[in-house]
This record gives sequence, structure tokens and C-alpha cells, in this order.
Amino acid sequence: MINQKRRSKKRKLKIQLKIQKVGFYIIGFPYFIFHLLNILPATATTSEPVLSIVQSEENANQWTGITNRLQATGVKYCVIPLSSVKNAADWGDRIILFLPNVELLTPAQAIALEEWMSKGGRLIASGPVGTLSAPGVRQLLRTLLGSYWGFSHDRPQKLQPSPKAKFLEWANQNGLFGEVRGGVVISDNATTQTAAVWGAEENPAAVVANERSTFFGWRWGVDAASPAQLDSAWLQTSINRFLKRSSTAPTKVAGGSQICSTAVAKAPVTPTGQGDRGTGGQGGVRS
Repeated sequence: MINQKRRSKKRKLKIQLKIQKVGFYIIGFPYFIFHLLNILPATATTSEPVLSIVQSEENANQWTGITNRLQATGVKYCVIPLSSVKNAADWGDRIILFLPNVELLTPAQAIALEEWMSKGGRLIASGPVGTLSAPGVRQLLRTLLGSYWGFSHDRPQKLQPSPKAKFLEWANQNGLFGEVRGGVVISDNATTQTAAVWGAEENPAAVVANERSTFFGWRWGVDAASPAQLDSAWLQTSINRFLKRSSTAPTKVAGGSQICSTAVAKAPVTPTGQGDRGTGGQGGVRS
């Protein structure tokens, strides 16, 4: 009788141990899969825009292509009309500012941009940025970008990784390279690195970057210059590069305006029935 009770207890103990093991495998299996595939469980992401994009007279007729690319990329953004920028606060409090094909800045706007970047702002620029500006403005932009627009190519060139910057992992991803009609970007700073080059002779720089900026050597958002997928890939890659900062880095630019509009107000209609150049609602600008 006593032996039967002992055998019964042993059977119960074995059953309990089996149940515990099965439970452990069931609970541990998802974590094993996540680690095996290097996948982490989904976490909540913010819907707050991190990018402000500047609309100006020079890119007004390109605005539809620009915003279509932004929307296809899924990037949430604020729109800053260049005409409204008078001081550093007007560049906004978002951590990243994009100047797509903006050729003319006033001295006050350039000085305000320098102050905004000194507070932690990061800059992405494309095309012949600032080339119609005063000499002092062009020189200041050279300092901020560590480079400047040299000259345009007369035909499309092969955009390819820079052989001298293989350590720039962020600039060696799929979708960043192909046929593009752009121009040569000339480095003007020892701290600036070439992230991509043109396939032309001597491989002149096509994309340059430093700690605070990235400069694309083509008119971003223009179908005749570059494919939409390539544009979107470079923008997303550059945004991700700036967002991968220390956990203690500020997420907003101190003193920047908190206003965030996703459209540009339409210009008042002139007596001839035509709006002023450089304005228009999002997606409704002349092409």
C-alpha cells in the first residue's frame, strides 16, 4: 500500500515536470524565433513629424513631384514657406530640415540657418542650393554643408557608391544607385565625406555628408533628374542616419517654432487670374 502511494506520487511529480517543460517551450518559443530572425516585437512609434521641408520660388513648379515622393516614402513632414523665414525660430523645431533645390536665400535666412543648426538642427539639401544667392550667403552655405554645387552634367550619369567611403554603411544600401541627371558636388571641408560618386571619369562626388548635413548632387523630386524610388531611398536613409543619435540627444531644436503645416497656402489671385510664382497648395502647384 505504501509502495503504491509512493509510485503514485512519483507519477504525479513526473507529470508536473512535463507540464512545466511544455509551458516553458510554449512561452519561450516566440522569443527564440525573434532572436533567431533578429526581429524584435513591434513597439509603438511616434506619428510626430521629424522633417521640415522648405518650399520656395525655385521649387514651386516641382512641388507636386516633391510631395508625391515624400508621401510615397511615408515620411511625415512640416512645410516651411521660405518667404516666411526671418529668424532661426522660423526654421521650426523639427530636428531635420530639407532644402530641395532651393537656389536663393537671403543673408538673414542663411545666418538664421547657421544659428538653427548650432542648436542641434540637421540639414539635407539637394540641387544647386544657394547658387543664386549673394557671395556671402554662398560661402556660409559652403561652411554648413562642407561642400558646394560645382557644375551640372550635360547627360545622365551612373550614381554609384564611393570607393573611398566603404565604411559609410548607411550609404551602401539597396535602392540608392542608378542613372541620375545631376551635377558635381565639390567638397570644401576636411570633415566632409563622399557618400556616392558619379560614374564619369575620375568619379566626381555626387553625394557628400558630414556630421550635420547631407547634400544630394541632383534636383530631388524631379522626374527628369532621378527615379522616384531612388529619391525616396536617399531621403529615408539620410533621415535614419540623423535619427540614430544618442538617447540623450534632443528631439527638438530649442527655440524653434512649433507650428507644423503640411500644405502651403495658395497665393492670392492677381487681376490677370494667375497666382504669384512660387505658391500653391500641396499637390496643386503648377508643374
